[in-house]
Amino acid sequence: MIELKGNKALVVGLGYRTGLAACNFLAQRNFSVTGNDLKSLDQLTSVIEKMDPSVRIIAGMQSPEILSQGFDFVVLSPGVPKSIPLVQEAARKGIPVIAEIELASRFMKGFVVGITGTDGKSTTTALVGHILSGLGIKTLVGGNIGIPLISLVGDTSEDSVSVIELSSFQLETIDAFHPHAAAMLNITPDHLDRYANMEEYAAAKMRIAKNQTADDAFVYYRDDALIARFLDKVGAQTFGFSLNAGGVDAFLRDGAVHVRWSGTDYRMVEIRTMKLVGRHNALNVMAAVLLVCAIASRMDRQIDFRRIGQLAADFPGLPHRMERLGEFEGRTFINDSKATTVGAVEMALGEFRGNAVLILGGRTKGDDYSRLAERLDGTIRALVLIGESRNEFKKIFSAFTPFTAESLEDAVRIAMKASRPGDAILLSPACASFDMFRSYEHRGEVFRSIFESLQKGEMAWM
Repeated sequence: MIELKGNKALVVGLGYRTGLAACNFLAQRNFSVTGNDLKSLDQLTSVIEKMDPSVRIIAGMQSPEILSQGFDFVVLSPGVPKSIPLVQEAARKGIPVIAEIELASRFMKGFVVGITGTDGKSTTTALVGHILSGLGIKTLVGGNIGIPLISLVGDTSEDSVSVIELSSFQLETIDAFHPHAAAMLNITPDHLDRYANMEEYAAAKMRIAKNQTADDAFVYYRDDALIARFLDKVGAQTFGFSLNAGGVDAFLRDGAVHVRWSGTDYRMVEIRTMKLVGRHNALNVMAAVLLVCAIASRMDRQIDFRRIGQLAADFPGLPHRMERLGEFEGRTFINDSKATTVGAVEMALGEFRGNAVLILGGRTKGDDYSRLAERLDGTIRALVLIGESRNEFKKIFSAFTPFTAESLEDAVRIAMKASRPGDAILLSPACASFDMFRSYEHRGEVFRSIFESLQKGEMAWM
């Protein structure tokens, strides 16, 4: 375990949430804190306004020369690659570099559930939190879902469970972080603009199991061949889930999610009763139920399988994830702005049979987007391209004669004209949002606003 000696900390990356929260946490515990970001002071105004006044700011540069000020350790925000010269120089000098997640874990109490994977992390994290809270367990939900884990530390207790969504970026610089139950939902191409290849990306994800022991639980998607290659390195008890019933601990059979626990088969939840939509969400439910059973067992609590199933069925889902906004002129609008990978879009398209107009595009992330071409065939009526990727995508998806749009509002107008009553208009971009929007949430909210303007008659589309 990396020892954090001394009290002089450098926080690299002052994102509105994570970097800010880490600076304030340390400052409030009498550490001498310096925050650093490539952005200028003017660009950081909204962050600095919320910063503890004792925090010193170095803005507009991330030079290794900063380290000459004698820092004892570095806290790295997830958006900052550990490959930058500043971080590399810290490592060369023997200055500990840790994630905000790692820092938080040094101060936390209670039990920890960690969830990673390429797709479905936020839904599964929120679902586990929903079920545990419904069982009367003190539950905190944070991490990559949008709530810095460091901000929850003070609320943890010996009998609490912290449910944490974890990105590969956050897992890169953990050291002693130890989830008592962990899940690897899937590994599909993502962030290949940051990782050299899929093996490196998968290895970062699998660090979630790095410190697990035989007393812990590791829940994984059995049908993912890349995950299977890492299983022999997992020290925890393993629990597999799959849409098929053979040899796994959670599976789909006769229209219901089943869990096999301690030799008994439990019919947990009927798919038709779930508020979550889609077979991919059946997988998320399987993972969530296994995690809940594992952590309840670890806490020596009796497992109420019937209540767990009820709570899973009642979970309404999260915004921007296959979120049904409503209907206009017979078209169903679906906000899937969180779908920033090819795999997520493939899952979304599984719900359609030629009756969807797909709005696709944004800032690419190094994926092979041509993989989507085969999946689009037979599932969409029309394709509308947005963002800085639209010219590239126009070539990749030329067989579908795609439309191009200058804005999301323009894309919706085109989608309305290209669709028919009974169709769905689906925003599922397969890309990051930063070319046009502040975040995927901002993109989804703009889509919602456009839909509401249509409904109110404030926006013409004909």
